[in-house]
Amino acid sequence: MANLQTVVVTGYGSWAMTEANPSAQILAGLNERSWEDCNLVTLEVPVVTDELYDRVEQALLTHKPMVWMSIGVAPGSPAIRAEMTGTNWRHFDVPDNAGARLSGVPVVDQGPAAYNANFPNHEIVAALKAAGIPATVSYTASTHMCNQMLYTSSHLIERHSLRTRCGFLHVPLTPEHVARQSPPEELQASMGLEMMTEAAAIALKQAILVMKAAA
Repeated sequence: MANLQTVVVTGYGSWAMTEANPSAQILAGLNERSWEDCNLVTLEVPVVTDELYDRVEQALLTHKPMVWMSIGVAPGSPAIRAEMTGTNWRHFDVPDNAGARLSGVPVVDQGPAAYNANFPNHEIVAALKAAGIPATVSYTASTHMCNQMLYTSSHLIERHSLRTRCGFLHVPLTPEHVARQSPPEELQASMGLEMMTEAAAIALKQAILVMKAAA
């Protein structure tokens, strides 16, 4: 493993909207797989907005990964969403785990208005659909910490002149979460954890292929 390029996959821990966050559960599933073409590092990140920048910067500088892929949950989404853009806004309709409820606050003071993900999102979505997994390209990652992760990681990769492919996947809730949390009149879309883990693995392999082809 020492001679292999490192890839980092991040997911969020539990918070108000997801007691058992699928993005963290996916990390566990990825760790159970065999990764012969890369050194996989997974990182569970707490849902605390003021801690994110330092945690991401430390991980990027420690691992200098070939690929940085983040995962977050989008309650109500019926498909995997490959996010194209992270914007420089935090506007929280639900507070983070430290109680922060922000309104129109920049992710990075005086930072660029937005960053485009440099992931092969269209190829990823095509591969997911070919595997029978509902997926779509998305042009807004909202304004909560999923957007903050995409913006922050892109910003730090540029700031530190890293050659890292950076992307973000939004995943649905699991059926178990919907069954446990949603009253019958408010049932939401869901996707099985096994399918979401397979989607993350496919997306990661697509990104690795693109990086190796460009090397």
